[in-house]
Amino acid sequence: MNIACVLITHLPVKAEQRRDPALLGRPVVITESFGSKQVVLDSSPEARGVTAGMSLQEAVSRSKDTVLLRADEPYYDSVFTEMLTSLEGRSPLVEKADLGCAYVGLDGLEAMYGGEARLITSLLQAVPHQFNPRIGVATGKFPAYVAAVTSSGGRASKAPDDVAGFLKEFSIDLLPLSWQNKTRLHHFGLHTLGQLAALPAGSIQAQLRAEGSRAWALAKGIDPSPLASWQHEEVVSEFLTFPSPTVTQHAILTALATLLGRAFVRPEIKGRYVRTATIESRIVRHAPWVKHFPFKESVGSKERALFSLKSRLDNLELPGPLEDMKLTLGGITGESGIQSSLFSDVRKREQLREMMRQLEVLLGCKPPIYQMKEVEPWSRIPERRQALVLFDP
Repeated sequence: MNIACVLITHLPVKAEQRRDPALLGRPVVITESFGSKQVVLDSSPEARGVTAGMSLQEAVSRSKDTVLLRADEPYYDSVFTEMLTSLEGRSPLVEKADLGCAYVGLDGLEAMYGGEARLITSLLQAVPHQFNPRIGVATGKFPAYVAAVTSSGGRASKAPDDVAGFLKEFSIDLLPLSWQNKTRLHHFGLHTLGQLAALPAGSIQAQLRAEGSRAWALAKGIDPSPLASWQHEEVVSEFLTFPSPTVTQHAILTALATLLGRAFVRPEIKGRYVRTATIESRIVRHAPWVKHFPFKESVGSKERALFSLKSRLDNLELPGPLEDMKLTLGGITGESGIQSSLFSDVRKREQLREMMRQLEVLLGCKPPIYQMKEVEPWSRIPERRQALVLFDP
């Protein structure tokens, strides 16, 4: 199967530069948090000596006058989703891999586009030019990825028929292995794919276990894994801008109610239910604020969604004044997803017992609550059929 790998290197930095052109040509470092530690997610070429995974302190010491940005992962995902959607317009088979990397099935499309060259050109044009996409073409996903790595921005490369010979000089760091296993291979003196492929498969599997046999096959250019078609999640989004930046609870809840009202009358969602809500806002002199809220039960109305979100926003601390608000509802379904308990009678009886215990403590005696019980249901006299007795759950 002919496969194209569409690769956008440094997608987070390029996405930030598209959002703020003033960042072009400047050393930019994007960080993400792991607990109390901040590490580098991505950096621009101008930030020399900075690599992904490096601590923030080390990155700042290596690159002077650096522009530090906090990672806006929902924004990067939305940018990448736009590109995947555009690629789907060129081929019906698109697989989403890591951020900035997608695989496209090419079989049967050459005739429609008038040749492979025009097909590849169309794929390049599916991505905005400022992202400088690279494309690699091969008969498997891994060789296509390596071919894309060797391409320059805005260009395409095709792996030769001798895939193993093409791969042998490349570093094992290109393999989809854990950092620990890559380090182990380097300690064994195995630095290239050719060195790895020259060893028996059993010895590699013995050292790397499950990852070993796959790594050995990929090093020899064998990658029969099929393309997994990307499933685009259906979402509904609404947006508004505040007249002035705000932090007041009343203004935020009013804006949220407005956005929910707009969303639930949209044709895509009317009469259906949603499982998640994501709120995004730009904040004055701060990284964008993003919160994801899964609903305990699917909601199908503005009122139920607002009630659920309001309780979770009450004690939420905002990092600064909100300039705007974007609401995205996801997990759209035609069912409410509410499951009735098989033991509803048992649960009700337990709730009644608890209520009676609380009343007894409060009153200091048995609560004067009665219930009707059948005594002689067959009696012809109505007064004998049932009796009023103290309630005993």
